[in-house]
Amino acid sequence: MRKWVDVNEGDWFYNDVMEATNMYLEDGNAFVDGMTYNQFESGKPFIFEEIKAVTSQSKFKLSKKITPSEGNPLYVFIDGVQTIYKSAADNLSGGTDVELYTGCKNGQIVAFCSYGVPLLDEDWKRPPVSWLGDLPRTVIPKNDVYFYDPYSRKHQEYLYAGGQPLRRLSIPKQVWQQSAGNVDAVTEIATKAIGYRTDVYCVSPGGSLFLPFNLNGVTCKFNYWIYENGVYKMMSQSVKATTDNPTYNNRFFPNSIITRGEAFHLINKLRKVLYARFTDMEAPTKGIDQTIIAFNGQRVFRLNGNFPAGKNKLAVKVNGVAKYAPIVTEIDNHTIVFNYPLNEGDEVKVYYKKGESERFQDVGRASAYYYQDKDERVESSATNWWKQSVSEMEDETFSNGDPLIAGFNIVKTLDGAAVLTNMGRPVNGNQEPTTWFLGDTAMTRAEAVTFLSRFRKWTLERFK
Repeated sequence: MRKWVDVNEGDWFYNDVMEATNMYLEDGNAFVDGMTYNQFESGKPFIFEEIKAVTSQSKFKLSKKITPSEGNPLYVFIDGVQTIYKSAADNLSGGTDVELYTGCKNGQIVAFCSYGVPLLDEDWKRPPVSWLGDLPRTVIPKNDVYFYDPYSRKHQEYLYAGGQPLRRLSIPKQVWQQSAGNVDAVTEIATKAIGYRTDVYCVSPGGSLFLPFNLNGVTCKFNYWIYENGVYKMMSQSVKATTDNPTYNNRFFPNSIITRGEAFHLINKLRKVLYARFTDMEAPTKGIDQTIIAFNGQRVFRLNGNFPAGKNKLAVKVNGVAKYAPIVTEIDNHTIVFNYPLNEGDEVKVYYKKGESERFQDVGRASAYYYQDKDERVESSATNWWKQSVSEMEDETFSNGDPLIAGFNIVKTLDGAAVLTNMGRPVNGNQEPTTWFLGDTAMTRAEAVTFLSRFRKWTLERFK
């Protein structure tokens, strides 16, 4: 299966997109992610159905209606080998009948797959806001005597999908205990652990097997152990996990409008790469918790992190004793100076925990947006994914103190929500201006080029 089903070798952007999306960060996460979606155009749904054939069977009934086309083809596989079908036609039960040119052997698995056509917003050319659905789940046969020991070399466990092995995730027992055996809670834990990865699986203490979204309805081979009547026994069985609430992450959506949140989330990943590549410290994120051993006469300390200089939010201790201004002066957002020299071996502890943003009204706190053209109010939590990235990098500055990233002045609100156009741009008003980041706002080419130019200058200053 291709990494992106909507990116082809003939596309002018193919090489650049593939190079960027095949790049992974130090933590194992992809540099560029796909966009999630879970809604489809009418009559063009996502389909993956497996049917076990009987002797000479050539006609198969699919549960969904599909009209194959060049933009939405139907693929047919027999025991994993792609084949050509003769016809596909609607049936009276609201599904589709597919006929093959030749009959199948008894017991062969015939798989039907169509990626569908995602439902897109007319203006944004991107899928509606989707959610992290429930992972495909099944209960292991003989789950009551299921046995797994991560430290055993003898009792190894293997799960294969299409001949490829998946890695088992080890989730701490105390995390599973929070679910108290509730199926919905167990599913939520597994879903958060696996996310949109495609090469891992996990098993709950109750014997529920969870697979990635891309394996919804796919028959897999599972080799596992049971401990029954004092005897260990290897089981080798075919399993199929399913969910009625899947989400998909296998499309790049090259023609969609990018949001400021997506752009700055991507730049923040690149910022972390640069820190890891050109410094011996981690990239500043959402706080400082650093211990530095002073050399004799040292007064200046450059911190591994940013803080709001001049706001008196930095806690500094020397050998366990707190120090305050004017003993300590905050020179800039990552440097402090003592008004006396320290001794060799003095332990300097610096702590700062970042909470709500000092600069942006909608970062670090819950916020809301009102799209007046659609008469729609959208709530945004304090932990929204793009807010975390903006919070991590908003204190980065140039040498003259100017901030790397800027926001928008909001001059019209409605019940605390910023009033925006359909494309997320601020509307005119006469209220006292407040600064918002607006991560769900469309980013113009001019804004993108301007910020990239600023980021280039910042990197030259920071890493020269």
